[in-house]
Amino acid sequence: MNLKLETEFSKADILQEVDALKKQIDDMRPLAPDVEGRVMQKLRLDWNYNSNAIEGNKLSYGETAAFLSEGITAKGKPLKDHLDIRGHNEAISFLLDIVKDSRPISEADIRTLHTMILVESYEVKAQTSAGVPTTKRISLGEYKTSPNHVKTSTGELHYYATPEETPAKMQELMEWHKTVSNSKEIHPVVIAALFHHKFVEIHPFDDGNGRLSRILMNLILMQKGFPPVVIRMDDRQNYYALLRQADVGESWPFVEYITESLQRSLQLYLKAANGGEIDEDEDIDKEIALFKMQVQENILYKEKRSFKNISDVIVTVIDPLVQDLQKKAEKFDDLFIESQLSIKLIYKGTFQSETFSRFNQNMLGFISSRLSSFQKIEIWFSYKKFKSMKNVFDVKVKQTIVFNLYHYDILDNQNILIEAKKYNEVISSVEKRIITKALIDDIKEQISTNLKQKSSGS
Repeated sequence: MNLKLETEFSKADILQEVDALKKQIDDMRPLAPDVEGRVMQKLRLDWNYNSNAIEGNKLSYGETAAFLSEGITAKGKPLKDHLDIRGHNEAISFLLDIVKDSRPISEADIRTLHTMILVESYEVKAQTSAGVPTTKRISLGEYKTSPNHVKTSTGELHYYATPEETPAKMQELMEWHKTVSNSKEIHPVVIAALFHHKFVEIHPFDDGNGRLSRILMNLILMQKGFPPVVIRMDDRQNYYALLRQADVGESWPFVEYITESLQRSLQLYLKAANGGEIDEDEDIDKEIALFKMQVQENILYKEKRSFKNISDVIVTVIDPLVQDLQKKAEKFDDLFIESQLSIKLIYKGTFQSETFSRFNQNMLGFISSRLSSFQKIEIWFSYKKFKSMKNVFDVKVKQTIVFNLYHYDILDNQNILIEAKKYNEVISSVEKRIITKALIDDIKEQISTNLKQKSSGS
């Protein structure tokens, strides 16, 4: 393997400047825990916001901060934008575990990171090779099965590796990474920047390649003791232009760009270590968002019941919660012949309830048309015909979301699990565990009770 280019790049003066900056910081170690914590918190927030914004995420810097730190969702912003931020943040946590374990990155890790970033499968608009409009399902952690060439701003097609080439090219990339990582003559920043470009050039997945390439680049840097690099949203066009230069063999400008970005992260560390202020102008958005949240905690009733508030809770809170609950409940499926999830809309008065198998726009339409009498949603987990020759029985458990005038409650049968959640509040991870445990306990109790009754009856 000829590494002449990588070796020549590694002799550049700017890389010696990076090493000098890193040495200044290393000489000051151990840094105070609050210094290390403040810098990484800021870099992680900047990384989450900018990397997703580059790919079209609509959450502002302040909304990203509020969502990640307090779980507050931004009204009017798509659920997928929140999921993308959450998935990206979880991928960073997984990356930090790899760094902590001091183990090399593998293709399995890359697939896992891809699954985390995209969170769930979805469909996008696409075209056939003949130019006919169609839809394509984006799968998690799986290399592409159809071409994913893109049309540039000039109208030309930019070609990536074909699906048939992708597995071999990914293997080549991993072998290259292993070789250069073991060379003392090749600088880690050169490795990280070139890996980023080589990965994007392959474009191995149907979606998420940009975010994943930046995560993998930072993984390589952090494994060598450097802080992460943040590619800023407002520099997106320059970033793309340098990647296109690398496509035609002019790789140094992109390596230099990543090196300059790394210098900013190192200078941030040095500034904090010397007791300086590390907040920037854009951090004002975060400060305002968090201040508003604190002030609003003193307001007794934030939002009155409305179709918009109810639909926001359903889309951003209840639907993701039920998906998580269903994954847990499915673990009991093999004990029964049949299982089913049903979602019932319950109204006051003489209106009958409507039943759905999942949350969708049709359901929201029913709620909107009967809003004044709409009262609650019941989530039913049903299991039919326990697999036993001696004791065949069914199990049904229910959780309910009640939409009150100024808040919503979540109940397990008749027991309140989560009480008086305001309409602009989401449930916390602790509350989610409470709800999940209540569901699982109910299922287990009903199964055990039926088995005991048969045993005592015999």
